[in-house]
Amino acid sequence: MDAQVPEDVLAMIGVEKVRQYDVTKKDIKRFAQAIGETNPVHFDEDYAKTTRHGVIVAPPLFCQMFTFEDVPPDRLPSDGSPVEVDIPVPAQRAIGGGSSYEIFQRVKAGDKIIAKSTLQDVFVKNGKSGRLYFIVVCTEFSNQKNELVAKEAATYIKRV
Repeated sequence: MDAQVPEDVLAMIGVEKVRQYDVTKKDIKRFAQAIGETNPVHFDEDYAKTTRHGVIVAPPLFCQMFTFEDVPPDRLPSDGSPVEVDIPVPAQRAIGGGSSYEIFQRVKAGDKIIAKSTLQDVFVKNGKSGRLYFIVVCTEFSNQKNELVAKEAATYIKRV
């Protein structure tokens, strides 16, 4: 482990946070509308019945909206980043550093999605403006049958 990463932060690596969400047809429809998705499999029940899914299904990246806890704005860090990235490193601003996303099956209305996020790693690199703290969070999304639906590995960068 990197000596530049505070001990209390290193102790957070491997800690899992679990959140649960009940998916509705309305959630799927709103998400599809928000991203400009017009495929009727996301909002037209009659059409969805004629597809291999047989029911309304969510767009592929639907689970991404379950990555972060839904908290009031006054509970967010001062830079507006998600509470999951509020890792106590000596830096104040967070930006997204990229993510990889795997989809194993489609989410359906009525599914109960369990999101398990784990702080995977924290490491330091020196940048032009000083130290950059890289925070890697992995989230697995499963349904009520404990079947893996999707997985994301996201990297965030905190700097002064």
